[in-house]
Amino acid sequence: MNPINSIRTFLRYILLLATMIAITWVAIPRWLHLDFPSHPGPEFDRRARKSYATRLVDEQSDIAMLGDSTLMDGVDPDLLTELTGKKVSSFHIPGSSSALWYVIIKNNIVVAEHRPQAVVVIFRDTMLTAPGYRVHGGYFVKLDEFATTQEPVLLERAYLNEMSQLEIWSEGYFPLYSARDDIRKIIDSRIRYSLAGWLDCDIKCTDDSMYAVFTSADLEPGQLRNAVAAAEQYLYTPAQLDFKRQVDKSFLPEMIRLTKERGIQLIVVRLKNQTAGAGNSETSAIKKYVADLSDYLDEQGVTFLDYGRDPRLGNEYFKDVLHLNPEGEIVFTEILAEDLNEGLK
Repeated sequence: MNPINSIRTFLRYILLLATMIAITWVAIPRWLHLDFPSHPGPEFDRRARKSYATRLVDEQSDIAMLGDSTLMDGVDPDLLTELTGKKVSSFHIPGSSSALWYVIIKNNIVVAEHRPQAVVVIFRDTMLTAPGYRVHGGYFVKLDEFATTQEPVLLERAYLNEMSQLEIWSEGYFPLYSARDDIRKIIDSRIRYSLAGWLDCDIKCTDDSMYAVFTSADLEPGQLRNAVAAAEQYLYTPAQLDFKRQVDKSFLPEMIRLTKERGIQLIVVRLKNQTAGAGNSETSAIKKYVADLSDYLDEQGVTFLDYGRDPRLGNEYFKDVLHLNPEGEIVFTEILAEDLNEGLK
């Protein structure tokens, strides 16, 4: 090919690309009613749910427990209430992580008219110092429910600290990049509902059908388990296992500060799991992380209950790699109650 023709073709390509980018700079903000330049990171709406603050008042809770589905399956709040003599409220949110626990503590628990004596956070391994874990996609929707419009700590630690300078610049000045989630939702919606509409299946009909096919029917056994295991590996990367590097960028210092200021005892509970390198076969990196975490919590005056290698929680008490079965729930609740009776101040 003639070198001159190649250069002309390349220049035409660059001109076409620049023209398309210029069009998106104008068209996308108008189409989606967005302001540019924009602030990097997500925007939270004005509504902030106070459902857990209301429950604390209604239930007159002595202990508020926070965690994800492992709390839901791992601790029986009624049995724990009976064994400790303290009213226990379980705030278990499947798929939640430290970002959501921080926001609930900040915007619900410490500002409630009735404040609990203690907040117990159930976690596994490095979750307390992984601020960017489970904060995007559907997890953001739940965060947005409990966040206020002004969340500088949440914005910085869950989002901005996890972004490169190029990503931050693109969020602020490149509409095609910053509006990618909105554009994807519009495209997904048209793909999902357009054809179904021609077949007289409305949005509800389509959603119900999609749920039945991809959720209720186990078309490929093991795929969901594999997906969960893959997502969990984020917690075991070298960066996440470096406690001293992660702690000041995490929400843990803020959780400690908020509860201390309100005179609420913070208790963090590490629950055993069966992911690779955890439980009885912990790697040296996990052992080092937990030792550093324990030292830090001791310096901060925070009670740390570590069941990560507890032989009483044998394999027979787990229904999968993360969750206890009903029998395991009873066993762990009894173990936890015994230690809480000793550790509550």
